Amino acid sequence: MTTNSEIYLIGLSVLIFLIIVFLFIRKISNEGKLKLKIEKVSDLNDSYVSQEIPEKQESFSFNKEVFEEQELVIFNLISMDRSVFDMTQMFGFLSNLGAINTNNYFAFYENEVEKFRLINALKPGTFQENTQTFAVAIVADLYSSLDPYNTVKQMIEFAVTFSDKFHATLCDQNRTPITKQMISHVESKAQDIARLKQLNKNETIGA
Repeated sequence: MTTNSEIYLIGLSVLIFLIIVFLFIRKISNEGKLKLKIEKVSDLNDSYVSQEIPEKQESFSFNKEVFEEQELVIFNLISMDRSVFDMTQMFGFLSNLGAINTNNYFAFYENEVEKFRLINALKPGTFQENTQTFAVAIVADLYSSLDPYNTVKQMIEFAVTFSDKFHATLCDQNRTPITKQMISHVESKAQDIARLKQLNKNETIGA
């Protein structure tokens, strides 16, 4: 018959064995022998066009005033389920909002000066009759805009309307879903550029 002392010894032996196993496993883990394989997964696909302005896309050369530099604002609109947008509906939607098809992209103007444009965010970056895309980008150069702050506000308003109409997600230039903080940052940048443009204008008038 097993005595209490024997039961205690058996229990203690099991406990010591479990502790040894635990310490052994932890040692192996710390030495890097148990590692998870993490692979890079693209959130879109390999055909996603770079946010860099395509060199072949001459239409990206915004009008220049006295400023030689550019300050691009780029928002992405990506289909929620990665299904392609209906081009017929999109073209009609943009036309109703007053967008003008120029060099295979759509642009919005104010007093004949471009405010912002909508391009295909997948290669080759243009819209054709047979275009199939699930991502478009809204692009503006704040230095070329007559009213940088108002341009950003209108871009956001357009993006929200487009998202509701075509079930798209509004993202920043890195294809990350946009936040209020990101929008506030862009708006602040637009206000700074607006002040700089006004200062430069006053200096030109006073010269």
